[in-house]
Amino acid sequence: MISNFPAPYPNELIYSVIARYAVHNGILSPKYLTEELFNNRNLTPTYDLPSHLDRVASYLPDHYDTLILINQHTLLPIYQPFQPDTVMRYAVQALRGEQYQSLHTKLGKNASRIKAVSFFRFCPHCWQEQMQQYGEVYWKCSWQITGYEYCTRHQQSLSVSSMSCNGIDRKFYFAHLNALKDSSQLVFNLQDVNHHIELAGLIEELLAHSTSISVQDFSTLSDTYFLLLKDRDLLLNRKNINYEKVRQLVVDYWGESFLQYYQLGDLSSENCWLKNICRKHRKAFSYLEHLIVLKALVPEQSPIYTYQQYLDLATVGIEEQAIPVTVKHKTYQVLSDDQLKWIQLIQDMSVKLARKHDGALYARLYRNHKDWLLQINQTAIMTPLSLPKPRVDWSIRDRQFMKQLIKIRDELLEDLDSPQWTKKFLIKQLGHVSLIEKNWHFLPLTKAFLERYAESVDCYQIRRLTRTYIRQQTENKYYSPSVFLRLAGLSRERLTPEVHRFFNNIWEEIKNE
Repeated sequence: MISNFPAPYPNELIYSVIARYAVHNGILSPKYLTEELFNNRNLTPTYDLPSHLDRVASYLPDHYDTLILINQHTLLPIYQPFQPDTVMRYAVQALRGEQYQSLHTKLGKNASRIKAVSFFRFCPHCWQEQMQQYGEVYWKCSWQITGYEYCTRHQQSLSVSSMSCNGIDRKFYFAHLNALKDSSQLVFNLQDVNHHIELAGLIEELLAHSTSISVQDFSTLSDTYFLLLKDRDLLLNRKNINYEKVRQLVVDYWGESFLQYYQLGDLSSENCWLKNICRKHRKAFSYLEHLIVLKALVPEQSPIYTYQQYLDLATVGIEEQAIPVTVKHKTYQVLSDDQLKWIQLIQDMSVKLARKHDGALYARLYRNHKDWLLQINQTAIMTPLSLPKPRVDWSIRDRQFMKQLIKIRDELLEDLDSPQWTKKFLIKQLGHVSLIEKNWHFLPLTKAFLERYAESVDCYQIRRLTRTYIRQQTENKYYSPSVFLRLAGLSRERLTPEVHRFFNNIWEEIKNE
């Protein structure tokens, strides 16, 4: 039982928290560390997108849940504003559990031209403040994001340590002041310094708002960029984009040397990243590419705010066929919050009812955006209301889940190699994690089944010992007690009293054979 796992500091990587746990407990062996925390001796440390976060959350106080760890202590939020919801749901599940298949590939990181950080980075001045406040230092998330080359708090470029963050040697490198001796400070062209500082600020802004941004699919991203380019008068005709003008805007704003620093200097070839990001999106682009383009297109405004507004507008357009009101609107310059609220409102009700519903909103729009308001109201077309969706019959849903769980249990009984049958594990097998967790009180049969058949630590350890015993008998081999436990993925220190007695009984039988 892990009882002294440290709580994360603000903006601290989960990797850093685990490294501090090892130092606090005098654990030198990476294998022993990962076995103790995750029951896996061969786990490769991942600084940016770590797995097993459900397990980590269980070691922390109740106000820390897995989503808090993901959103505040990993680098997944940097991907969310520009990834489809399906990919993000997969990513969250991957980080929560033990299954970790090709997540970096799905997020586009492996194929990205943006180079990932190779060695842990830090701000020496921030470390001084950490020592004063906490008595120790740690690795912050933002420091390990490519593009965040400057500490916005101290207006100083980051230092690069000699400690690798690729996890190849499977060590968890903890932050310590001795790293200052072997570190080197990032150096830039003088004319690009202000841009690097600006980009770091944009990344901080993106992280602050990322969880509120949701992308339906890649086509939504395509529509978002098209609407923005259209409003900025960057179309040659109704459909074709003036790439040369877009390219000039990007170069004029950021400068060629700045773009070259991030391997984004190729802006002229037929298949360059800039042309592709303006075309129909078939894959993910880096957050860095998005920020650079968006800021160049709308330099006078926040690129994150601008992007969110146009994304909302594109999403509204996609949803037109599924809602009672269809709005055929003209795209204007960046819409205000009031304009976006009115568009949403007249999708749910008639213009007359919308005016009665929020007279103050109508008055503000009439005063500030009269022409736009009159035009949007004229193009609001009422369509026949669709039949209301039937209410969920939770008793039927509950019985369905029960039948599925019985089938899952029967299949698992034949699989001694399966993970521990915790409540969360069984729910995941149903494929309705969010639905069940949010409606727990409507599912008494499902709840009772999970409480009855969820596997305790005792049962799980006994199953692992049994599996190893069967293996020994099948292969007609003799294992020493230490080898036997190692093959079972256990150790004497981790055995519960009940399992310890079970193991002794097994060993007595083996000796008497």
